Amino acid sequence: MKFDSGTLTEQTKLSPLEADSIYNALDCCITFEVFEELHRQIRTRPQHQQVYDFSRGLQAPALDMMQRGWKIDAYERGKNIDLLTKRLNRLQHLLDSYATAIWGKPLNAKSPDQLKAFFYRTMEIPAVELSFRGVRRVSVNREALEKISNYFYALPIVKIIFEIRKTSKLLSVLKAEVDSDGRMRTSYNIAGTETGRWSSSQSVWGSGTNLQNITPELRRMFIADPGWKLCHIDLEQAESRVVGFILELLFEDNSYTKAHETGDLHTTNACLIWPDLVSDRDSAEKPYYFQYSYRDMAKRCGHATNYDVSAWTLSRHLHIPIAIAEDFQRAYHRAYPGIKKWHTYCAGQVQMHSVMQTLLGRLRHFFGRPGDAAVIREAIAYNPQSTVADILNIILYLIWRYMRELVQLLGQTHDSLDFQYREGTEQEVIERLRPLTKITIETPRASLTIPVEIKTGWNWAEQNRPPFTPQNNPEGLRKYSPDDNRVRPTNLERLV
Repeated sequence: MKFDSGTLTEQTKLSPLEADSIYNALDCCITFEVFEELHRQIRTRPQHQQVYDFSRGLQAPALDMMQRGWKIDAYERGKNIDLLTKRLNRLQHLLDSYATAIWGKPLNAKSPDQLKAFFYRTMEIPAVELSFRGVRRVSVNREALEKISNYFYALPIVKIIFEIRKTSKLLSVLKAEVDSDGRMRTSYNIAGTETGRWSSSQSVWGSGTNLQNITPELRRMFIADPGWKLCHIDLEQAESRVVGFILELLFEDNSYTKAHETGDLHTTNACLIWPDLVSDRDSAEKPYYFQYSYRDMAKRCGHATNYDVSAWTLSRHLHIPIAIAEDFQRAYHRAYPGIKKWHTYCAGQVQMHSVMQTLLGRLRHFFGRPGDAAVIREAIAYNPQSTVADILNIILYLIWRYMRELVQLLGQTHDSLDFQYREGTEQEVIERLRPLTKITIETPRASLTIPVEIKTGWNWAEQNRPPFTPQNNPEGLRKYSPDDNRVRPTNLERLV
């Protein structure tokens, strides 16, 4: 059976078998033609061949981690499930009490139809319309509920709904299926994003969950195997350091890089923005607006401003007056003039070429409208995010390649990675690890080496990150020190 697809028309008479055969053949042939063209481009560009080969090489450490998974502390997991279940029941009881008083029956916090009927018809709050891909429609998503919370009588109900949703999400992670060997696994997708970042989801057996988005309060149940100890590697302020490096290369502006080198970046920014009010870390931690300190505002607004987020969007997401966001961005651009130039440069690259290439040679084509603000913001974020992902994965590969006899890889989370090593081998492991983490990008004009923080412990939660402290989580991760004389307690000691 032969057909010339170039001569086929809507009037061509085909049997169902012939139509299906042609459809499948075209599907395969077009895919193969695309592959041949992409492969030709890779073969004729050595730098792109390196990126492709590197991505393929990452399959080995990724499969290693996917097979191994994390050891789960069954006691900690069960305790948290019990606590969060009780909390969810209390929240639901409270929500039902409010709802029954208002419309005579309980309320499902996860039902958009019930929430619309409750707020817009029964409470008679004006319906919130939001735009979704250019189409406006009535909504009760998080943004809409935040607007509804401006009404006095709706505020406590909205807060309870948010807490129910948050608690339900935590419970879903805790209840994710653990395999029969007591381990939780995930699937890593090496080509899951346009930036080169990995994505993750349930394991190939349908158990586990996305382990790249585990919140700090749930990490304590992820532990090292008996006789092993965890090591956590974190790239420090990685994306912002890449931004500073780009500004040096393009515009010979090292002001942002110097801000990293003179101490805490966010405190430095707070001092620049509010020179009369902030002079050091202590004054930067003082309250500025509602729950935010000066340092919090400098960190959140600075990161967003680097990626050309508007003052209006900052105002909406951080719940601050737009005047405050505008004042911050004006002062920020005065302190770091190269950032605005960089935004203009990225917009020009997309509009003229629709292509961007990172510091490490990863190429990306932008297929959206070149003048679209969202496409330009993606182009601005692409180089820092992709470069950080590739640097981390280089470290990951080097550890897998040269330290396999000493360590076992456990996980990768965008700008950090984790492995375990046998107790008693810590000094040897750290000595061999440090040179592998020093990845330097060299150019005639400047060089970039992102500092790495190394933490060790027996569970994945950090000792000094809320809700944990050294007192309630003595086995948690803390900054590596040769003088760390902690000893892992036995299970009986921990339970007691």
